[in-house]
Amino acid sequence: MSSVRAIAKSLDLSAATVSRVLNNRPDVDETTRKRVLDMVNSVGYFPRVGARLTDVIGLAYPDEPVQTEYGSFEPALLSGIMRGLDERQFDLKFVSIRRDKSPDETFTQLFMRKGLRGVILRCFRNDHSMITKIAREQFPMVVVAEHFDDPNVNFVRSDSYESSRKAMEHLIMLGHRRIALAIHNVADSDHADRRRAYGDALHVAGMTVDQRLIFENNASFSAGERVVDGILSMRDRATAVFATNPMTALGIMRRAQELGLVIPRDLSLVGMDDSDVRSHVWPRMSAISQDASALGYEAASWLTQTLSTGLRHTLRKQLRTTFEVNGTTVSPGDLKGDGVVEATPQAKSVLSAPRKLKKTKSS
Repeated sequence: MSSVRAIAKSLDLSAATVSRVLNNRPDVDETTRKRVLDMVNSVGYFPRVGARLTDVIGLAYPDEPVQTEYGSFEPALLSGIMRGLDERQFDLKFVSIRRDKSPDETFTQLFMRKGLRGVILRCFRNDHSMITKIAREQFPMVVVAEHFDDPNVNFVRSDSYESSRKAMEHLIMLGHRRIALAIHNVADSDHADRRRAYGDALHVAGMTVDQRLIFENNASFSAGERVVDGILSMRDRATAVFATNPMTALGIMRRAQELGLVIPRDLSLVGMDDSDVRSHVWPRMSAISQDASALGYEAASWLTQTLSTGLRHTLRKQLRTTFEVNGTTVSPGDLKGDGVVEATPQAKSVLSAPRKLKKTKSS
């Protein structure tokens, strides 16, 4: 069905009624509105602009589109999205859902009113119920950088658990017994993976999690500075820190330099990198690297291919991250600076044993 008239005829309605539904007019009863939207979604109808079917994809955020604390992630993600859209000559529009959606319209009506054929969604765990509703309306969509158990939700994300475990094991094998965790206070599956890897690595090595060493803040330069200040305020301070966000890691490096601390001699650091930030600092940062550009490309390429061919299939893809050892991690000296702390026998025996990586599933 390629027209409002065809949809109207199949539902035994007037074309004017169908048009009012698509334009979110209030003078339509809810039963009729639901019938029309169900039909629109089931046949994949999209409104035309002039005589041309719209080729616009929305990059939709539940709230404000860009958060500066995410550092290079958003620009890298956007770069990948544009590469994916360019392959089939689609355009991009930014959408803030809570700002733009009227209380009495469905998500499908919002997206169609915006002239979108499909949406790429950025969200966090507190937005899961919204994303699930969008998926159940069957509007063409894909989520980036978040995991969903709901089989109706298409997503592509990076699995950082294994690389985070490797990073923690690296620090433990170097002899670090007091390892701080500087974690972003946003609720998403990525940071949940990194927190879980932190605890699991300590547990396997026979070490306990000291809650005083967990610094949960927004991801920013200033958060990294507060982490360093917090570590230095402790009598039994940490000798290493795992920072789960690039901006926090950079803040740690800057504050250390301000205070005359030498990284890694006085404090080892493992950071997170969404692009090539680790290469632009000195020492070159040991980091878990995820390719945010690849996330954007995979999402945009899959969505535009689905829209162009009309063949719908599920996307539930997880990309690998990698752990790269560079110049910000070394074995620690003791508190007096006259020796090297060795890893415990238990840690050595467990961590030196080969461990197979879990294979990620993709489709």
